[in-house]
Amino acid sequence: IFTTIAFLASCKKEGAQFILKDGTIAPGLQASSQTIILKQDNDNDTVVNFTWPAADFGEKPALTYTLQLDVPSDTANWANAKSFVAGNNVLTYNFIGKDLNNLLNSMGLTPGAENTIAIRIRSDANQYNGVASSLAPVYTNTILLQITTYGINLYVPGDYQGWDPASAPILSAVNGRAGLYEGYVNITGSGIQYFKYTNAPDWNHTNYGDGGNGTFSTDGAAAGLSVPDGGYYELTANLNNNTWTATKTTWGILGDATPGGWDTDTQLTYDPSKQVWTVTANLKTAGSFKFRANNAWVIDFGIDSDGKLTYADNPFFGYTDGLNNLSVPEDGNYTITLDLHISGKYTYSLVKN
Repeated sequence: IFTTIAFLASCKKEGAQFILKDGTIAPGLQASSQTIILKQDNDNDTVVNFTWPAADFGEKPALTYTLQLDVPSDTANWANAKSFVAGNNVLTYNFIGKDLNNLLNSMGLTPGAENTIAIRIRSDANQYNGVASSLAPVYTNTILLQITTYGINLYVPGDYQGWDPASAPILSAVNGRAGLYEGYVNITGSGIQYFKYTNAPDWNHTNYGDGGNGTFSTDGAAAGLSVPDGGYYELTANLNNNTWTATKTTWGILGDATPGGWDTDTQLTYDPSKQVWTVTANLKTAGSFKFRANNAWVIDFGIDSDGKLTYADNPFFGYTDGLNNLSVPEDGNYTITLDLHISGKYTYSLVKN
């Protein structure tokens, strides 16, 4: 297959034309190391260098080279591969530790364990204006590396706590959901409050600032993320697509076991010294209830078969079917406590007075 592409040699001359052909690329992808152990200590160091031969599409068009990383079991079609653009017309790329670790953490690998990673280079021929041509991409050989990643938490330093990552609240990784982080933070103060996420309790590693339109930027000079006012926020981060959310919440209980039935939430009050939400209310055994945020069925908790507090509804996680409501063993006056301050380890208590 051949395709004709205009090459603009000058703004004052007619465009010359040259012919592209189906691409080829020789085997030759190589890595400087076959075994890589990633640590936060080498976040900013080059941990591996890749080199590869040039692809041939004919008369030297602009070529984009992309590293693709995947687990060996997916390499029949590379459907879940993670991609990292190396650049145009380059034949080498140095991976620094934090970029490689962040990329691999989004693949659901086991931190601290050696994982086999398959890597290849994709080459695309671009038209003179950067748009991809109709020619199919070509790929190098695949190489296998043994890489040990480290798990990360996200710390949330900001205006509200003096911009100190070491003492900042933490968003933990969501169990079984690679690249997702979620937790609750009491952001104090009035007016716009700025903060960032960092992947270490300092400013020496990756920090995530505002990329615009609900996205992150990993440029250390990027502006802070922000919320319009102080409050108790559910914060989320998705490192698979570099997006984040902040949802201000208040909490209550609702159900036919509560004073307001299924029509009116009984509001909980936040205790900043204990970092919990509480209320004292009369509960009935002939009924049940749920915890829910903001008087709406958008974020709410039931309990699973083991009695653990679990989201029934949450935009970040979706709907969880088959949960039970909460109940009490006998009528009476109870102190109800909801504790959300440890990311991903949410608990409650019902104490009869």
